[in-house]
Amino acid sequence: MSGITREIINGNVGKEPLKSYPWKECADRLIYWAKERSCSHRAFAFDVLMSLAYVDTIPNIQKNFKIFEDLPQPYNIHFGFVNLCVPLLLSKQAWHFQKAAKPLSGVIGKLTSEIILRFIEIIFDDFITVKSIGGVEIVDAVLRHRDGRIILCEIKASPLTTFPFLFELDLELQSNLEQLTRIQVGSLDSCLYMHGDHLLPLGKVNDQLWPFAPAVDYLTKDENSHIVDIYVDTWESIRTAYRNKNRDNLLYYVANASGNPPNIAKEKFGWPAKESISDSKTSAGLDRTDDIKKGIYQAFRLSIESSKAFPQENIKTALISNLPAYRHGEDYITPFSSVYWAEESSFIEENQNKYFCAKQNLKRPFDYIIALDDAFTRGEVL
Repeated sequence: MSGITREIINGNVGKEPLKSYPWKECADRLIYWAKERSCSHRAFAFDVLMSLAYVDTIPNIQKNFKIFEDLPQPYNIHFGFVNLCVPLLLSKQAWHFQKAAKPLSGVIGKLTSEIILRFIEIIFDDFITVKSIGGVEIVDAVLRHRDGRIILCEIKASPLTTFPFLFELDLELQSNLEQLTRIQVGSLDSCLYMHGDHLLPLGKVNDQLWPFAPAVDYLTKDENSHIVDIYVDTWESIRTAYRNKNRDNLLYYVANASGNPPNIAKEKFGWPAKESISDSKTSAGLDRTDDIKKGIYQAFRLSIESSKAFPQENIKTALISNLPAYRHGEDYITPFSSVYWAEESSFIEENQNKYFCAKQNLKRPFDYIIALDDAFTRGEVL
């Protein structure tokens, strides 16, 4: 891992977020739409975009198909990212296990970073450049503010919830799902299940820029705004159930990091004994404790190294996420939020029991948590 260089500080390293993805224009349209709306709309849009991006990384999606009766008509195939058929849980209170579809390892981390950075780049008008770096470099991203601040960033982001896909498959093709050809899969009608009565139509799998274009077209049309508001209201209810750890609310199990299902899932529906719905590794936003520890360490390290290498520059550090640590912030983040640090050489001994340090030599373990909702900015304008 290389150190902080003048090339990084000057913005000569890295690339524009999502520049290499063919669906970038679709993502941009959704983000600009969300920008004009509430923080909940923005965080909801992130989760939608992540669900679309997940399916885009999975080859041969038919290997993760499963037939269920009683799905919303006319659909009969479920494809999801947690070990649960969510539509049947919410509509029938039925706990049906289905192995989650997993995005390709090594791809999703890079993709998540670029998506959240594109949100930051579009939503925060005063960032004049946003560079995605990652790889072997010490820093994930560099933001340059209009007022001259340079913000070195560590990214830890993860959706609150993912939205499963539903497909309509003819009866004669249902006998061997894994043997469906690419052409057969491409001809299937599809939708996104939005954790409620309203679906998001996606058209045929082989349509141009599926699923990004049809999803974004639908969400951004004014005529659909009343339905989209219902989607967002549901998302807010999921967030509340997640934050409060309310296992009495079925929406708790729709959120990531929901753990094991209740006993009825095993007793009545044959849920596999050692399988969870989703584990703590999928905690929303910045809420995974390992991510918090690594993130604060890395931000602290960036603060130390940048202050040594470029003491005259106005350099800040930040954690970037879609959401704050709703469950673990008080225990793992708050204790560090009011802390200052300084190099030992910056302290001047006034007397035996008292040291003096100039204000400009005092630094933070991290300066900001930049998020789509509940950002922590110490009252500074970003």
